[in-house]
Amino acid sequence: MAVYSWRLPDVLRGGQASGRCASCIGVTLGFPPMTTMWGAPLHRRWHGSRLRDPRQVKFLTLASLKWVLANRAYTPWYLVRYWRLLKFKLANPHIITRGMVFLGKGVEIHATPELAELEIGRWVHIGDKNTIRAHEGSLRFGDKVVLGRDNVINCYLDIELGDSALMADWCYVCDFDHRMDDINVPIKDQGIIKSPVRIGPDTWVGVKVTVLRGTSVGRGCVLGAHAVVRGDIPDYSIAVGSPAKVVKNRQLSWETSAAQRAELAAALADIERKKAVH
Repeated sequence: MAVYSWRLPDVLRGGQASGRCASCIGVTLGFPPMTTMWGAPLHRRWHGSRLRDPRQVKFLTLASLKWVLANRAYTPWYLVRYWRLLKFKLANPHIITRGMVFLGKGVEIHATPELAELEIGRWVHIGDKNTIRAHEGSLRFGDKVVLGRDNVINCYLDIELGDSALMADWCYVCDFDHRMDDINVPIKDQGIIKSPVRIGPDTWVGVKVTVLRGTSVGRGCVLGAHAVVRGDIPDYSIAVGSPAKVVKNRQLSWETSAAQRAELAAALADIERKKAVH
C-alpha cells in the first residue's frame, strides 16, 4: 500500500507557527499545503481546460440528437438535467465528462485547476446534495455509477469508483487522514497522510458507510449499512461492521446453490409441460 505524507518542519511546530494555517505556511516556505479549490476564478478553470482532451464527449452531435428523439428524452425531467449539465460544463471546463451525467439538486462538484484531475464516466447519476471534491490528485468515476444523496467524496491523491458502482445515501469516502503525532501543534497544521482508494465495479455501498484511505474493495462487493471500511475487501464479499469484516462471499453462495437452482428450473419446466398437455 502506497502512503504519502507531508508535515511542517520542526522549526515551525509550536510557538508562532501553531497559530498559522497550514496553507499559508506551505506557500511561504515552499512546503505542499492542504490545497483548496474554493473560489478558484473562472479564468483559472479555463486556463486548465481539458475541452480538447480526447476523453471529453461531444454532446451536440447528430448521434446524440437521434438518441434524444428515439428515447423521447425531451421531457421536463431530462430538460432540467441538460440545463444543469450545461451550466456545470461552462463553469468547469477542466473536468472531464465522458458521457451524459445526470445531476440532482444542490450538487457540488469541485476540482482544483491544474492540481486535480476529475473524470466522470458515461451515464453517471449523481443525486441531490452530493459533494465531490478533488483537491489534488485523480478522482475517477466509471460508467453507470449511481450516487444516492448527501454523499461526500474527498480526494487528495487517488480515488476510483468502478463501473456500475452503487452508493446509497450519507456515505463518506476519503483518501487521506490528518496527522496528529505532535501534541504541541494543532492537528490542522500537521499535514496529511494519503493512500489510494479503490471501489470495484458492481459494488454496492450501503447507507452511511465510511470508506477510509488505503481501502481496496473488489468487484461485486456489498458494504453493509454503517460499515467503516479500511484495507482490502476481496471480490464478491459482503462486509459489515466497524471495522468492517467479511461475513459472506457471494460467489461461493452462488456456486453452492447451483444444484438447487437447477432442480427448481427443472420443476418449473415440468409444471409448464403438464399445463401444456392439459
